Amino acid sequence: MFATVPLGGLAQPNSLSPNTAIESQRLGTPNGGWLPLPSFKFIPIPGAQKASESDAQSPKRPPSQQRIVDLNTAGEYQTVGTAGLELMAKEKPDDELQLIIANSLAWTGRLRAAIPAYEALTSGPLASAAQVGLANVHRWRGRDDIAKPLYDKVLAVEPENPDAIEGLELANRELSPRTLIEVGGSTDSTDNKRRILTTNHRWRDQSGAKIYEVEASGVQDSLPGIEAAQQEVTLRHHDLSLALKPSLELSMPTRYDHSLYASGAIKLADDQITLEAGRVNWSRIATNPNALRASLAATHLGASATQDFSMGTVQGKLHYYNITDGNTIFTTNLHLASVWRPLGDHFKPFAGIETRSAKFNTSNYWSPELGSGILYAGLLGEWGDSNSNLFASAQLGSGIYGEAGSSWSISAGGKHWLSNDVAIGMNLWAMSSWRDGSVYKAQSVNLNLEKLWR
Repeated sequence: MFATVPLGGLAQPNSLSPNTAIESQRLGTPNGGWLPLPSFKFIPIPGAQKASESDAQSPKRPPSQQRIVDLNTAGEYQTVGTAGLELMAKEKPDDELQLIIANSLAWTGRLRAAIPAYEALTSGPLASAAQVGLANVHRWRGRDDIAKPLYDKVLAVEPENPDAIEGLELANRELSPRTLIEVGGSTDSTDNKRRILTTNHRWRDQSGAKIYEVEASGVQDSLPGIEAAQQEVTLRHHDLSLALKPSLELSMPTRYDHSLYASGAIKLADDQITLEAGRVNWSRIATNPNALRASLAATHLGASATQDFSMGTVQGKLHYYNITDGNTIFTTNLHLASVWRPLGDHFKPFAGIETRSAKFNTSNYWSPELGSGILYAGLLGEWGDSNSNLFASAQLGSGIYGEAGSSWSISAGGKHWLSNDVAIGMNLWAMSSWRDGSVYKAQSVNLNLEKLWR
């Protein structure tokens, strides 16, 4: 009955950090790390504008402003957003141009910059369109609790507004209590196998800003001649209403180890920086039956930062683990999601550097004593609508120091809503790299079923 789940342990443990709930959509890296994908964002076709933005109703504009309108009609949203920011720094555009700029910033991922651009349109015939755009931005930033009242406000004035109706449904999906069941597993070229079953239930308080989760999971790890299993119960809480948006995870295994593990995280600089600390169940992270039987724990410190630039979004991560067997593991990832679109809006180039180092080598988990550094580049494709989305990625890597060598990685996955309250999802991943003087390969697949209660 088991399929397969992410190889974070076989490859680079905890790239998602310890206190992370189930994320069915994530991008694998050549070293086996994981980068969670942001919520899918629909990008309108070139020139798809409201009737109120038609040439017949547009005011006569100077050449610099008309250029922005023409670029928008051609679908050059990245250029529109950049030029629009420069324009707004010097003068106030008319409402139609303001909405064009705000939409372009939002559609190209510059969400923080889009918020004040939308908020400037508080009245007039385009106020509802701006409110929907602002709600979308909050939803894409994970604040469905803020987005929902904005959609409701628009629908109170325009009950048939299709964008607000769709946005409200998507926000309600995220705010509703949810039960998710995931089955999966993984295997690698050393014949190390993992099978996993997880049940997760998530709900929110009445405000929608306080998130609670309870999770029960079981893993079974095996190598030729040895097998180990462990069950675990986990509680999570995330408070979006507080300035630092603190999150907390408590977990306790039920076999081999009955220790209580705890991790916490806070966000700074308008959610651009995340700091993490805690004591984690390393024996489970390691994805190895010997490690599971050894009941290894680790002190974990982590940090990540995200910053938008003209060339794209740069995300940096680092994780440090001080393990009870005396070893230390240090991992880093610097990832650029480029704004360059040579193959159209659906295909997104990316590049990055991923490293890993260890105090000493052990067979219980990947621990490169000489270090491992990979430079990688690839392409991510995304397609979807309000009820389905699909992604696929492929990338190549080259060793830059230590034991690293040539590598490749492919990922694919998606989610489809069978009804208003039931969805299915999947995630596939495979990679090949160089470890311990030989080629190392691994692959995984996971399947999940999601049920909303509303």
